[in-house]
Amino acid sequence: MGDGHYDETLRKIEALKTGSASTTTAGGNLRIVINKLGASVLEYTELDALWRYADRHVVIAHRPESFARSGLSVGVATDKFDAQLNLAKGRLKSSDESTLFLVLADGATGFIHVGEEIVVPRFFYAGRYYRAVDYQFRQAGKSVQVTPKILPSGAIRMELTPVFSKFLSAGGDVAFTELTTTVTVQPGQTIVIGGGDSSDETVGTALFSYRKQTERGQTLVTVTAYYQ
Repeated sequence: MGDGHYDETLRKIEALKTGSASTTTAGGNLRIVINKLGASVLEYTELDALWRYADRHVVIAHRPESFARSGLSVGVATDKFDAQLNLAKGRLKSSDESTLFLVLADGATGFIHVGEEIVVPRFFYAGRYYRAVDYQFRQAGKSVQVTPKILPSGAIRMELTPVFSKFLSAGGDVAFTELTTTVTVQPGQTIVIGGGDSSDETVGTALFSYRKQTERGQTLVTVTAYYQ
């Protein structure tokens, strides 16, 4: 990402913060800033350490027992998160970062595109006997469905659901509604979303793993909503 694009993105975000401070309109539009930062599995410990600066206790899982097994992590960034994120970026030898914007009406639904491949297990047998398990990538769209709602208090309630598109043999989508989480934040407050760095067969690994040439990596996503 060039310095010009980076500076322009920062200017847009600062303008949104300024507008949010003076505008609180239920039923209006929301502008959502999504930042995706990918790092190789070998360096993902830098991003994984950032969870120390995110509060996961404020997240409401619709089905806590299912969410606990999903490999997904969702939290709200604390005051120290941005500074630690910038330090982590400086230490990464190889990373891939992009910033996206969504404009949604209050209560409308949009999708945060994460990638185009998921990792699935592949089992190997010697004769009739199981020998080993490996993991391969297959084509499937990966997204997080997001539905923001402005509350009477002025806070923003964000509902998040993992979605895999073109996943079924018939080409249909799979929305993991049992893994839906709800997070309530103030305008300009950041939500952090990610998965583990293991190759375990979880939704978190499938959603946030990626492959770039021969390198495997993981993606950390931040989502920040502002009044439009």
